[in-house]
Amino acid sequence: MTRTAAKIICFISAVILCSTATEHIAVAQSHHGTSVNTALGGGGSAYITGYHATFINPANLMISDRETRVNFGIIGGLHSSAGGNLINIGLYNRHFTKGHTIDTERALLISDDWFGTSPLSTSKAAFGVDVVPLGASYRRDDMAFSIAARARTLGNAGMSKGMFELALTGLNTEVFSDPKKVNFNTEMLALWELSFGFAMQLWQNTDRNAPGSMRVYAGAAPKILFGLGYAKMGLESQLQVTGRELESSVVHDFEYYILTTGNLTDDLTAYYEERRVRGNKDAVLDDYLDDDSFSDLGGTQGTGFGLDLGATFEWYMRDVSLPVIGTGPQILRASLAITDLGGINFNRNPGDFRARDTFLWDGLSVDFEYIDEEFDGDLSNYLEYVLEDSIGSDIYGNFAPRDVSNHRIGLTPMFHLGGSLTMGRLGVMLDVGKGINNRGVNSRRFYTALGTEYRILKAVPLRFGVRAGGYSAVNLSAGTGLDLKNFEFTFGVMTTPSSTRRGMNLSAAWSGLVFRF
Repeated sequence: MTRTAAKIICFISAVILCSTATEHIAVAQSHHGTSVNTALGGGGSAYITGYHATFINPANLMISDRETRVNFGIIGGLHSSAGGNLINIGLYNRHFTKGHTIDTERALLISDDWFGTSPLSTSKAAFGVDVVPLGASYRRDDMAFSIAARARTLGNAGMSKGMFELALTGLNTEVFSDPKKVNFNTEMLALWELSFGFAMQLWQNTDRNAPGSMRVYAGAAPKILFGLGYAKMGLESQLQVTGRELESSVVHDFEYYILTTGNLTDDLTAYYEERRVRGNKDAVLDDYLDDDSFSDLGGTQGTGFGLDLGATFEWYMRDVSLPVIGTGPQILRASLAITDLGGINFNRNPGDFRARDTFLWDGLSVDFEYIDEEFDGDLSNYLEYVLEDSIGSDIYGNFAPRDVSNHRIGLTPMFHLGGSLTMGRLGVMLDVGKGINNRGVNSRRFYTALGTEYRILKAVPLRFGVRAGGYSAVNLSAGTGLDLKNFEFTFGVMTTPSSTRRGMNLSAAWSGLVFRF
């Protein structure tokens, strides 16, 4: 791969890093992550309360196990998650830490382990950040309200099996004797949300907190979205290599696109106009990409609207008093939520750059007379010129802009079904969910989350959970902290014991400083 081609592929990675730095945090869940649901396996639609319910199930704004009415947080929640089947620590340890020589045979074995035997298979890595710097909720007997701000950065990258094999073996005639798909894609989205939650009681059969009482709550949380940055790149290509060594023949049919916003659009357009329109062969892409290309990340580059919806059934079954469980109500809840509907229109200087071409290589021919005249006999400078200018700029760097008025980018919508049962100090929670798209760590694969909580002296929760499905292998989770009636300071972690089959996940969350009264 030429240097210019590599730079083009790195554009979006640079944007992701810059946007992440802008948020001062590093990685979000397919829905909102908190210290509680992270420790309990990643569910939450039937038991997350307070202002966090705004993003998970707004109907739960009507619920308060602590019987408090006001809930607010300062730096009120931080959650990070990263993983995917492309990030596979188990396979990495199996193949790259044993001192093996990565010859062609072993490279193909690694590829089959990582991607499967189908030549069309792909793998993905994803990350996200979920931060609530400020949130508050207020509950009355018949309705509840909330307001919360949330900063998010999410992204993903994927590659085909052929791209993985190219990275391991290079232009190998044994691997690419027949044409193979060599594809790559990456996407980043950074945004702020300002969400306004409302919930109310739709039905009850008797007085609140009386054994046998039942209630149905419904809630909605419309939100204003502010897009801070967006970029996306996709490469679709087919590669074939025949012959051997310098006499090999390379045929690379490729097509790629780059979607940008803000200053980066201006800089790529300026390069295109100088080199392609004006025909200046001395124009170098490096001269047009600098810190200023990404200096506007973090400013508002688009706006939009979103919506979270939910409903919860609550049944106060009876009061319990047992030696281990302690005294308290036995409450069963069931919920349904649809989260993260909506999207953002990025209309501040959107860009769409496309290229489609075929790279043909029939071996290296060397014109020594030309080298003596133009490069003072320096063969290395000549080869650098061939790769960087003739191949890189004229073939792989031959992109052109398209007219585009905006980029309409959807969020990470998801369906959730949940249930929870609390008995004194003990709680058991179950969630099932499914994403509608694969943006960020959202996944179209169903997930199941099961968690349990036990409170010591009603102040120190011990939480454990397991999560199966979604964008990684089976996860185990745990968390604890201090959770009093009027104050919370808790944390949760989640990780993958064995990533060999479906990849890795690593998540962590902190409650921030949460106050209730």
